[in-house]
Amino acid sequence: MKHVMSSTAVFRLAAAAFVVLLGGCASTSLTSSWVSPDYQGGPLKKLAVFVMAKDESIRRFAEDQMVQRMPAGTTASAGYALFDKTEVDHEKVRAALVRDGYEGVLVSRLVSVDKSETYVPPQANFVPIRPMVGISPYYGNFGGYYGYGYTMMQTTPGYTVESTTIVVETILYKLPDDKPVWTGTTKTFDPRSRPEMVQAIAQLVEAEMKKMGLIGAAK
Repeated sequence: MKHVMSSTAVFRLAAAAFVVLLGGCASTSLTSSWVSPDYQGGPLKKLAVFVMAKDESIRRFAEDQMVQRMPAGTTASAGYALFDKTEVDHEKVRAALVRDGYEGVLVSRLVSVDKSETYVPPQANFVPIRPMVGISPYYGNFGGYYGYGYTMMQTTPGYTVESTTIVVETILYKLPDDKPVWTGTTKTFDPRSRPEMVQAIAQLVEAEMKKMGLIGAAK
């Protein structure tokens, strides 16, 4: 004889599935990409990477991720490794990079963090159970069906779902003329962790720059 799953068990399984679904919603995408129509220089061979983040640990981690993902043909250095302390004078930074032979500088900054709430109202759900073999169906008489209908009605309480959207902008400047060559914007929905988000952004940014012929070996 097959065991019949109780309505409580069905409800718990549905709730667990919903939690798993929510956990898999995090995603990062490249929402815009622009390349200067005037640039004809080919792939840049030596870059400096700067991530404008107040959290020093995140800044270092993000710059390292960008550096490590550079394809063959392009080398890069993290900004924190080039300067002992944060240099706010951009002219000094530019002059030092040009002096050391850097052809470009890649800069990323946080544009916005948007939080929103969505209210999901209570919902009533009817949980069907298959009648066992040899037993009269539950709808065989009014009394049985009437009682069955009330006992098998499950109500899920209302709840609020919070979501976070993070927008990051990345710009590639050519040195020594200090002109933007490429800009890209990424959007992350409900990041599970900052390191995971940083890794996803670094992967998207450098894949796009390589596709545009701005980094890597010359074709």
